[in-house]
Amino acid sequence: MGRRASTIVVFIAGFMALTMIAAWADSVSGGGQTAQSAALGFSVHSNLQGELNYNADPHGPNAGFSAHCSTWYSYVQKVTNGFPMVIVEGLCTDKDGNTLFINAGFIDEGTPGTNDIVCIRFYDSNHNLIIHDHGNLTAGNITIHQDPNNSSGSVAEMLSS
Repeated sequence: MGRRASTIVVFIAGFMALTMIAAWADSVSGGGQTAQSAALGFSVHSNLQGELNYNADPHGPNAGFSAHCSTWYSYVQKVTNGFPMVIVEGLCTDKDGNTLFINAGFIDEGTPGTNDIVCIRFYDSNHNLIIHDHGNLTAGNITIHQDPNNSSGSVAEMLSS
C-alpha cells in the first residue's frame, strides 16, 4: 500500500472512531478520497458541533489547498433518490488563515461506500467559488446517523413513507 493510501486509511480510522462515540446523535461522518483525489475526513452533528478537514491532491488542480472547518450554522437532513442525505454549511480556515465558507452535501448509499457521494464547495470571503469537488468517493465511506429518539422523524420513517 502506498504512502498516500496509508495516510487516508489512518485518517478514516480516526474519524470513524470519533463517530462511534456520537452514534446516537443526528450526525454525518466519514472520510476518504474525493472525486478530485482530496483527502477528506469529517464528523458534523445536528447540534452544529463537529469538524471537517479537506486536503487537496498535491498533484491535482487545487494543489496546496487545505481547509479546516469547525463552525457550523446549518445542518439539514433529507432523503434523495431513496438515500439519506445531509447538507451542512459553515465557516472554515484555509492553511493561510483565511476565512472560507463551505457548503457540503453527503449522500450515504451504504457500505462499503463506493457509491457514496460528496459535493463540497468552498467560497472565499467575497463568496467567489474557489473549489467544487463533486462525485463518488474513490475510497472511504460516509455514514449518516439518526437519533432514534429524535421527535422530528427518522430517515427510516421517511424512507418508508
